[in-house]
Amino acid sequence: MGKPDTADLEGRIIAHLGTRVRIKTAQGVVEVKPPRKSAGWAVGDIAVIRGGMGVEIRDRKNELNRVGGNGEKQTLAANVDLVVAVTACGEAFKLGLIDRFCVTAFRMGAGFSIALNKMDVEGADRQLMEARAYETLGVPVYPVSARTGEGMEKLAESLSGKICALLGHSGVGKTSILNRLAPGLDRAVGEVYGKSDQGRHTTTMSLMVELPCGGAIIDSPGLRQFNPVDIEPRDVAEFFPGIRDFSGKCKFRDCVHMTEPGCSVRAALADGRLDAQRYASYTRLLESIRTNAAKKGWE
Repeated sequence: MGKPDTADLEGRIIAHLGTRVRIKTAQGVVEVKPPRKSAGWAVGDIAVIRGGMGVEIRDRKNELNRVGGNGEKQTLAANVDLVVAVTACGEAFKLGLIDRFCVTAFRMGAGFSIALNKMDVEGADRQLMEARAYETLGVPVYPVSARTGEGMEKLAESLSGKICALLGHSGVGKTSILNRLAPGLDRAVGEVYGKSDQGRHTTTMSLMVELPCGGAIIDSPGLRQFNPVDIEPRDVAEFFPGIRDFSGKCKFRDCVHMTEPGCSVRAALADGRLDAQRYASYTRLLESIRTNAAKKGWE
Protein backbone atom coordinates (compact mmCIF):
# COMPACT_ATOMS: atom_id res chain seq x y z
CA MET A 1 0.00 0.00 0.00
CA GLY A 2 1.43 3.38 -1.01
CA LYS A 3 1.94 6.50 1.05
CA PRO A 4 -0.08 9.60 0.13
CA ASP A 5 1.96 12.52 -1.23
CA THR A 6 1.19 16.23 -1.28
CA ALA A 7 -0.48 16.22 -4.73
CA ASP A 8 -4.26 16.07 -5.02
CA LEU A 9 -5.59 12.57 -5.57
CA GLU A 10 -9.09 11.29 -6.20
CA GLY A 11 -10.35 7.79 -5.63
CA ARG A 12 -13.09 5.57 -4.26
CA ILE A 13 -13.32 4.69 -0.59
CA ILE A 14 -12.97 0.91 -0.34
CA ALA A 15 -12.78 0.51 3.45
CA HIS A 16 -14.03 2.53 6.40
CA LEU A 17 -12.03 1.72 9.52
CA GLY A 18 -13.67 4.10 11.98
CA THR A 19 -10.95 6.73 12.36
CA ARG A 20 -9.40 6.21 8.92
CA VAL A 21 -10.50 5.32 5.41
CA ARG A 22 -8.79 3.38 2.67
CA ILE A 23 -9.04 4.88 -0.82
CA LYS A 24 -8.25 3.27 -4.18
CA THR A 25 -6.73 5.82 -6.56
CA ALA A 26 -5.13 5.58 -9.99
CA GLN A 27 -1.75 5.57 -8.21
CA GLY A 28 -2.63 2.78 -5.79
CA VAL A 29 -4.36 2.34 -2.45
CA VAL A 30 -3.77 4.89 0.29
CA GLU A 31 -5.00 5.14 3.86
CA VAL A 32 -5.82 8.57 5.23
CA LYS A 33 -7.57 10.27 8.11
CA PRO A 34 -10.70 12.16 6.99
CA PRO A 35 -11.68 15.55 8.44
CA ARG A 36 -13.09 15.48 11.94
CA LYS A 37 -16.63 16.06 10.73
CA SER A 38 -16.61 13.09 8.36
CA ALA A 39 -19.04 10.73 10.07
CA GLY A 40 -21.06 10.66 6.85
CA TRP A 41 -18.19 9.39 4.70
CA ALA A 42 -18.95 5.89 3.45
CA VAL A 43 -17.56 3.06 1.38
CA GLY A 44 -18.34 3.82 -2.25
CA ASP A 45 -17.77 7.56 -1.92
CA ILE A 46 -15.40 9.34 -4.30
CA ALA A 47 -12.95 11.18 -2.05
CA VAL A 48 -10.34 13.89 -2.65
CA ILE A 49 -6.97 13.65 -0.90
CA ARG A 50 -4.83 16.74 -0.41
CA GLY A 51 -1.59 16.90 1.50
CA GLY A 52 -2.03 13.35 2.74
CA MET A 53 -5.45 14.11 4.22
CA GLY A 54 -8.94 13.36 3.02
CA VAL A 55 -10.52 16.77 2.44
CA GLU A 56 -13.88 16.20 0.77
CA ILE A 57 -16.14 13.77 -1.04
CA ARG A 58 -17.76 14.32 -4.42
CA ASP A 59 -21.51 14.59 -4.82
CA ARG A 60 -23.20 11.21 -4.53
CA LYS A 61 -25.65 9.74 -6.98
CA ASN A 62 -27.32 8.02 -4.02
CA GLU A 63 -26.70 6.81 -0.49
CA LEU A 64 -27.88 3.85 1.56
CA ASN A 65 -28.92 4.99 5.03
CA ARG A 66 -30.48 3.55 8.15
CA VAL A 67 -31.15 4.63 11.73
CA GLY A 68 -28.00 3.75 13.71
CA GLY A 69 -27.71 2.39 17.22
CA ASN A 70 -27.52 5.90 18.68
CA GLY A 71 -30.65 7.00 16.84
CA GLU A 72 -28.73 9.06 14.29
CA LYS A 73 -28.57 8.64 10.54
CA GLN A 74 -25.90 6.10 9.49
CA THR A 75 -24.68 5.83 5.89
CA LEU A 76 -23.86 2.22 5.01
CA ALA A 77 -22.78 2.76 1.40
CA ALA A 78 -22.74 5.36 -1.37
CA ASN A 79 -23.01 5.40 -5.16
CA VAL A 80 -24.71 2.00 -5.32
CA ASP A 81 -26.08 0.43 -8.51
CA LEU A 82 -27.78 -2.58 -6.91
CA VAL A 83 -28.99 -3.56 -3.44
CA VAL A 84 -29.10 -7.30 -2.79
CA ALA A 85 -31.14 -8.54 0.16
CA VAL A 86 -29.57 -11.72 1.48
CA THR A 87 -32.00 -13.93 3.35
CA ALA A 88 -32.09 -17.64 4.12
CA CYS A 89 -34.44 -20.56 4.47
CA GLY A 90 -35.30 -21.22 8.09
CA GLU A 91 -35.90 -18.78 10.93
CA ALA A 92 -33.85 -16.04 9.23
CA PHE A 93 -36.38 -15.76 6.39
CA LYS A 94 -38.08 -12.42 7.15
CA LEU A 95 -40.33 -10.93 4.48
CA GLY A 96 -40.80 -7.68 6.40
CA LEU A 97 -37.08 -6.99 6.35
CA ILE A 98 -36.92 -7.69 2.62
CA ASP A 99 -39.69 -5.15 2.05
CA ARG A 100 -37.74 -2.49 3.96
CA PHE A 101 -34.65 -3.13 1.86
CA CYS A 102 -36.73 -3.05 -1.31
CA VAL A 103 -38.39 0.31 -0.63
CA THR A 104 -35.04 1.81 0.35
CA ALA A 105 -33.37 0.58 -2.84
CA PHE A 106 -36.11 1.82 -5.16
CA ARG A 107 -36.29 5.16 -3.33
CA MET A 108 -32.55 5.76 -3.83
CA GLY A 109 -32.75 4.88 -7.52
CA ALA A 110 -30.89 1.56 -7.28
CA GLY A 111 -31.86 -1.87 -8.54
CA PHE A 112 -32.99 -4.54 -6.11
CA SER A 113 -32.78 -8.33 -5.97
CA ILE A 114 -33.02 -11.15 -3.44
CA ALA A 115 -30.48 -13.90 -2.75
CA LEU A 116 -32.18 -16.77 -0.91
CA ASN A 117 -29.48 -18.82 0.82
CA LYS A 118 -29.51 -22.30 2.41
CA MET A 119 -31.45 -23.98 -0.35
CA ASP A 120 -29.93 -27.24 0.86
CA VAL A 121 -31.93 -27.28 4.12
CA GLU A 122 -35.22 -29.08 4.73
CA GLY A 123 -38.28 -27.03 3.83
CA ALA A 124 -36.40 -24.78 1.42
CA ASP A 125 -38.88 -25.32 -1.43
CA ARG A 126 -41.73 -23.80 0.58
CA GLN A 127 -39.80 -20.64 1.36
CA LEU A 128 -38.54 -20.42 -2.20
CA MET A 129 -42.19 -20.36 -3.27
CA GLU A 130 -42.79 -17.40 -0.94
CA ALA A 131 -39.73 -15.61 -2.27
CA ARG A 132 -40.73 -16.30 -5.88
CA ALA A 133 -43.79 -14.11 -5.30
CA TYR A 134 -41.45 -11.12 -5.53
CA GLU A 135 -40.62 -12.05 -9.12
CA THR A 136 -44.21 -11.23 -10.10
CA LEU A 137 -43.53 -7.80 -8.57
CA GLY A 138 -40.46 -7.24 -10.73
CA VAL A 139 -37.82 -8.31 -8.19
CA PRO A 140 -35.30 -10.99 -9.33
CA VAL A 141 -34.80 -13.89 -6.90
CA TYR A 142 -31.65 -16.03 -6.84
CA PRO A 143 -31.89 -19.29 -4.84
CA VAL A 144 -28.40 -20.30 -3.70
CA SER A 145 -26.51 -22.49 -1.30
CA ALA A 146 -23.24 -21.05 -0.08
CA ARG A 147 -22.40 -24.48 1.36
CA THR A 148 -22.77 -26.44 -1.90
CA GLY A 149 -22.28 -23.64 -4.43
CA GLU A 150 -25.75 -24.13 -5.95
CA GLY A 151 -26.95 -21.06 -7.85
CA MET A 152 -23.82 -18.99 -7.19
CA GLU A 153 -22.91 -18.65 -10.87
CA LYS A 154 -26.24 -17.00 -11.76
CA LEU A 155 -26.00 -14.70 -8.75
CA ALA A 156 -22.47 -13.66 -9.77
CA GLU A 157 -23.64 -12.92 -13.31
CA SER A 158 -26.32 -10.59 -11.94
CA LEU A 159 -23.69 -8.59 -10.03
CA SER A 160 -21.19 -8.28 -12.89
CA GLY A 161 -20.12 -4.72 -13.65
CA LYS A 162 -22.15 -3.21 -10.80
CA ILE A 163 -21.36 -1.70 -7.41
CA CYS A 164 -23.59 -3.75 -5.14
CA ALA A 165 -24.55 -3.44 -1.49
CA LEU A 166 -25.32 -6.71 0.30
CA LEU A 167 -27.74 -6.38 3.19
CA GLY A 168 -28.75 -9.19 5.47
CA HIS A 169 -29.85 -10.15 8.93
CA SER A 170 -27.30 -11.92 11.14
CA GLY A 171 -27.28 -15.66 10.45
CA VAL A 172 -28.30 -15.64 6.78
CA GLY A 173 -24.83 -16.68 5.57
CA LYS A 174 -23.83 -13.40 3.95
CA THR A 175 -20.15 -13.96 4.70
CA SER A 176 -20.27 -17.46 3.21
CA ILE A 177 -21.85 -16.08 0.04
CA LEU A 178 -19.14 -13.42 -0.18
CA ASN A 179 -16.45 -16.06 0.16
CA ARG A 180 -18.02 -17.96 -2.75
CA LEU A 181 -18.26 -14.82 -4.90
CA ALA A 182 -14.78 -13.53 -4.05
CA PRO A 183 -12.30 -16.30 -3.20
CA GLY A 184 -9.63 -15.05 -0.81
CA LEU A 185 -11.99 -12.67 0.96
CA ASP A 186 -10.99 -13.91 4.42
CA ARG A 187 -7.37 -13.08 3.68
CA ALA A 188 -8.25 -9.63 2.34
CA VAL A 189 -10.38 -8.78 5.37
CA GLY A 190 -7.62 -10.02 7.69
CA GLU A 191 -5.14 -7.72 6.01
CA VAL A 192 -7.44 -4.73 6.39
CA TYR A 193 -8.01 -5.38 10.07
CA GLY A 194 -4.38 -6.20 10.72
CA LYS A 195 -3.12 -2.94 9.22
CA SER A 196 -5.78 -0.72 10.72
CA ASP A 197 -6.10 0.74 14.18
CA GLN A 198 -9.41 -1.04 14.74
CA GLY A 199 -10.09 -4.35 16.44
CA ARG A 200 -11.31 -7.44 14.65
CA HIS A 201 -14.84 -7.09 15.98
CA THR A 202 -15.38 -3.39 15.32
CA THR A 203 -18.93 -2.50 14.26
CA THR A 204 -17.79 0.44 12.12
CA MET A 205 -15.96 -1.72 9.61
CA SER A 206 -17.22 -1.67 6.03
CA LEU A 207 -15.34 -3.00 3.04
CA MET A 208 -15.62 -2.97 -0.76
CA VAL A 209 -14.66 -6.29 -2.33
CA GLU A 210 -13.86 -6.52 -6.03
CA LEU A 211 -15.47 -9.45 -7.84
CA PRO A 212 -13.65 -11.74 -10.30
CA CYS A 213 -16.61 -11.31 -12.68
CA GLY A 214 -16.25 -7.52 -12.61
CA GLY A 215 -17.93 -5.01 -10.33
CA ALA A 216 -17.70 -4.91 -6.57
CA ILE A 217 -19.63 -5.66 -3.39
CA ILE A 218 -19.89 -3.32 -0.43
CA ASP A 219 -20.03 -5.47 2.68
CA SER A 220 -21.27 -4.04 5.97
CA PRO A 221 -21.74 -5.80 9.32
CA GLY A 222 -24.85 -7.94 9.67
CA LEU A 223 -27.94 -5.94 10.58
CA ARG A 224 -30.03 -6.81 13.61
CA GLN A 225 -32.65 -4.36 12.38
CA PHE A 226 -33.08 -1.92 9.52
CA ASN A 227 -35.03 1.30 9.98
CA PRO A 228 -34.69 3.43 6.83
CA VAL A 229 -34.36 7.22 6.94
CA ASP A 230 -34.96 9.95 4.37
CA ILE A 231 -38.13 8.09 3.40
CA GLU A 232 -41.56 9.66 3.81
CA PRO A 233 -44.93 7.90 3.98
CA ARG A 234 -45.61 8.84 0.35
CA ASP A 235 -42.35 7.10 -0.64
CA VAL A 236 -43.54 3.90 1.01
CA ALA A 237 -46.81 4.14 -0.90
CA GLU A 238 -44.95 4.70 -4.18
CA PHE A 239 -42.18 2.12 -3.88
CA PHE A 240 -43.55 -0.73 -1.76
CA PRO A 241 -43.61 -3.94 -3.85
CA GLY A 242 -47.14 -4.99 -4.66
CA ILE A 243 -48.80 -1.79 -3.44
CA ARG A 244 -47.85 0.53 -6.26
CA ASP A 245 -49.52 -1.83 -8.76
CA PHE A 246 -52.92 -0.67 -7.44
CA SER A 247 -52.19 2.90 -6.33
CA GLY A 248 -52.63 4.77 -9.62
CA LYS A 249 -56.42 5.11 -9.40
CA CYS A 250 -56.79 6.51 -5.89
CA LYS A 251 -59.08 9.52 -5.50
CA PHE A 252 -56.27 11.59 -3.92
CA ARG A 253 -52.80 11.83 -5.45
CA ASP A 254 -51.15 11.87 -2.00
CA CYS A 255 -53.07 8.83 -0.75
CA VAL A 256 -51.08 6.55 1.54
CA HIS A 257 -53.78 3.84 1.50
CA MET A 258 -54.79 3.84 5.16
CA THR A 259 -58.07 5.67 5.81
CA GLU A 260 -58.49 7.90 2.76
CA PRO A 261 -61.78 7.63 0.85
CA GLY A 262 -61.68 6.38 -2.71
CA CYS A 263 -58.47 4.36 -2.15
CA SER A 264 -57.87 1.86 -4.96
CA VAL A 265 -55.36 -0.09 -2.85
CA ARG A 266 -57.85 -0.82 -0.08
CA ALA A 267 -60.43 -1.68 -2.73
CA ALA A 268 -57.99 -4.24 -4.15
CA LEU A 269 -57.46 -5.59 -0.63
CA ALA A 270 -61.21 -5.91 -0.09
CA ASP A 271 -61.86 -7.87 -3.27
CA GLY A 272 -58.82 -10.13 -2.92
CA ARG A 273 -56.65 -8.74 -5.71
CA LEU A 274 -54.09 -7.54 -3.13
CA ASP A 275 -52.64 -10.11 -0.74
CA ALA A 276 -53.46 -9.35 2.89
CA GLN A 277 -49.93 -10.15 4.04
CA ARG A 278 -48.54 -7.66 1.52
CA TYR A 279 -50.80 -4.96 2.91
CA ALA A 280 -49.99 -5.85 6.54
CA SER A 281 -46.25 -5.58 5.84
CA TYR A 282 -46.89 -2.25 4.12
CA THR A 283 -48.76 -0.79 7.08
CA ARG A 284 -46.05 -1.93 9.53
CA LEU A 285 -43.35 -0.19 7.52
CA LEU A 286 -45.48 2.91 7.10
CA GLU A 287 -46.09 3.19 10.84
CA SER A 288 -42.38 2.64 11.53
CA ILE A 289 -41.46 5.47 9.14
CA ARG A 290 -43.95 7.79 10.81
CA THR A 291 -42.69 6.93 14.28
CA ASN A 292 -39.03 7.49 13.40
CA ALA A 293 -39.83 10.75 11.62
CA ALA A 294 -41.76 12.04 14.63
CA LYS A 295 -38.90 11.16 17.01
CA LYS A 296 -36.15 12.80 14.95
CA GLY A 297 -38.07 15.59 13.24
CA TRP A 298 -37.38 14.20 9.74
CA GLU A 299 -40.85 15.07 8.47
